[in-house]
Amino acid sequence: MIQEIINKVVQIMSKVILREIKECTSEQKYSVRDLRNKLNIRKAMYTDHEVAVEEHIEWMKKIETDDKQIVFVVLVEEVVSGVVSVNEIDRLHKKSDWAFYLDEKVRGGLGAALEFTFINFVFEELQLEKLNCEVIETNIAVVKLHKKFGFVVEGFRRDNILKGGRRIGVFFMGLTKADWNNCRAGLQQKYAKTLEKFDIKMEY
Repeated sequence: MIQEIINKVVQIMSKVILREIKECTSEQKYSVRDLRNKLNIRKAMYTDHEVAVEEHIEWMKKIETDDKQIVFVVLVEEVVSGVVSVNEIDRLHKKSDWAFYLDEKVRGGLGAALEFTFINFVFEELQLEKLNCEVIETNIAVVKLHKKFGFVVEGFRRDNILKGGRRIGVFFMGLTKADWNNCRAGLQQKYAKTLEKFDIKMEY
């Protein structure tokens, strides 16, 4: 009886792999371009033009030689479904930026599960002590999500970027390792059901 229950749980869990883009197949790498060009994702970016093949190739080449960033492709049941990255890694001051985006077809709690997993990765595996991010003011859902995981709005730059023919502001958010350690257990309990929906493995 217990084994039957375990088998059912395993079956309903979505297998999610975070694989460094440089370790992905060529097909997976080019599928990331298709994802970057989806309208809902471009709307949340600083630039919203369609990414050409040549531009995507140059972006991937830069990643492979840049030791200040690590880009992971989110594979849900082996399908390219998002990107999570840590950027501007500063080993001296033990800080970095980060960002992620997902195909809207696979959300359903995956964003929260990835956020929890990736914050742990940054503070435990990379041994950083401060995690920062920038979110455009029209992306309120992501601002709210980050706040749920302990991020604090540390600043707001008005009219900071030009997008869609108008100037919009950008939220600057941050999370310290100390604050994360204080709230992690509570968040793990709060989001237990969500976390149990996904079997997330990081290949690093």
